[in-house]
Amino acid sequence: MISSRKKRYARRLDSSRVFKPVGVSRNDLETVYIMLDEFEALRLVDYEGLSQIDAGVEMQVSRATVQRLLLSGRKKFIDVLLKNKALEIKNEITNIKLKGENKMNIEEKLVKRISFPTSDKVTVDEHFGHCKEFVVYTIEENEVKEVKYVIPPEHTPGSFPRFLGEQGVDVIITGGMGAMAVNLFKQQDIDVVLGAKGRIDVNLSEYLGGFLTTQGSVCEHDHTHNN
Repeated sequence: MISSRKKRYARRLDSSRVFKPVGVSRNDLETVYIMLDEFEALRLVDYEGLSQIDAGVEMQVSRATVQRLLLSGRKKFIDVLLKNKALEIKNEITNIKLKGENKMNIEEKLVKRISFPTSDKVTVDEHFGHCKEFVVYTIEENEVKEVKYVIPPEHTPGSFPRFLGEQGVDVIITGGMGAMAVNLFKQQDIDVVLGAKGRIDVNLSEYLGGFLTTQGSVCEHDHTHNN
């Protein structure tokens, strides 16, 4: 039944977050879990100040669904405070279409650089570790101001994340990626968007519009050759 639910668009945290009362072992506490879609609704409405209608557009769900997520999420927070429980924000992406991960504040930057791996200057290379070059878009006020192609150094573990970090890249949009690679990009303060394939311009347009054409997820096992 759960698998048939409509997928919601949300940003992913860099990891699960756990909060608990000071001086009490978590083993002695009951844990309340906030799911990623509940947290996204709370973030959009209570933190970003969006209306429930606009939050529904962002998450691609109905206003009624946003209301339910807000109600359940807020109730959980109050339950934790009143009854001295632990709180964990789960980072699971079941029923979630990722809008990005790692950096929650990427949209706040006035100018950002978005990169795609490619081997033909047209399509996204789904295996970024074997791409011939990276295209880097400089975006200002959601418009493309500059496009350049850069040839990466010899592919060794961690070399591509370091290289793109030196290029000032804020976001890499690619196909699949192992958890180790995601962490290496995170160390360079680079956001990771997964699940891209097909034409670069289409994926860029979807990203700038707030949505991805496909869904991606971090591989459960590391692909050392893709680091």
